[in-house]
Amino acid sequence: MILRGATLLDFSALSRREGLEVRIADGRIRSIAPQSAPAGVAQVGAGSEVLDCSGLYLIPGLVNTHSHTAMTLLRGAAEDCTVEDWFNRHVWRYERALRPEDVYWGTLLGAAEMLLAGVTCVADHYFHMDRAWEAYRESGMRADLAWASFGTGEGWERQWAEALEFSRSFTGRDPRLVISLGPHSLYICPESFLATVAEAAGELDLKLHIHVSEEPRQLERSLKEKGLTPVQVLERAGVLRPGTVLAHACAATDADLSLIRERGAGIAHCPKTYLKFGGLPDILPRALEAGVSVGLGTDGPASGNSLGIFEAARDAALLAKAARRDARAGRIGEVLPLCQRGGELLGLPGCGRLAEGPPAACTR
Repeated sequence: MILRGATLLDFSALSRREGLEVRIADGRIRSIAPQSAPAGVAQVGAGSEVLDCSGLYLIPGLVNTHSHTAMTLLRGAAEDCTVEDWFNRHVWRYERALRPEDVYWGTLLGAAEMLLAGVTCVADHYFHMDRAWEAYRESGMRADLAWASFGTGEGWERQWAEALEFSRSFTGRDPRLVISLGPHSLYICPESFLATVAEAAGELDLKLHIHVSEEPRQLERSLKEKGLTPVQVLERAGVLRPGTVLAHACAATDADLSLIRERGAGIAHCPKTYLKFGGLPDILPRALEAGVSVGLGTDGPASGNSLGIFEAARDAALLAKAARRDARAGRIGEVLPLCQRGGELLGLPGCGRLAEGPPAACTR
């Protein structure tokens, strides 16, 4: 395939290159060079498909670093309520009724929504991920799939066994789809269970994806009960390691951010969810100032209400300005590159990049 006459946008450099010819073969970008001939002149190999991209912008596929994609089925199910009521009175009650087939269709619907918004890669943390895996394979997206596990409550042993079996059985089945382990959070998972999951991740050579320090009360409770911040508890349990995706970390302290950077973990920042529940955390500017790897996420459609990463970037910029009461916070040059840097956070080579060699994932 040849994309001819495109204008390539580079978010990291805030630059553009016009009149390019991008050649794709065997699913990879083979060359990016100035257009070799006027539009309509065939200097291409036999059977090559040529797309006229004159007047169009070509961007890397966007990366969503934290989603519960099948919650497309629960969009709008709980609005204008506290986060406690959102979980306890609404969402968890609905989720208990979800069947594997529901997760398949909800994920397929969410994949279509993301692709229409230019998102070609996602880190999905949910249940029945064997069915989600099927949906992503059919969609053509790249995905990092983590089966959420609790470590407590009714049936947690069965759920953990399902997550382990999924991880063992599906790792390596499709090069576009990678597997992680997904303990839900410190407020649901006992520390002993987190240590078990971390040990399994080491044995299976898998990454970890977990919610942490979502709001200040979690930090206060952890300090009162354990004498440690939630991030420090994850460190003690062995969860904080290279490649670990920490969803939210809104209440991370400056010391936490230094620890996250030192351990090679990163943060998935989901601004729309924080705004929906009345929060104004300044975690994004603090994390970037601390040198922490950050990617943008949408969270689930039941909390973030959409799966668009450009929308998340806009919200991230506005949230940073409001949280710091400073219009200079959340600059375009800081926020826009995060739309594609999620590939670095997820450890997926070439994801979010338009360059020769990596798998071809681009939007026009």
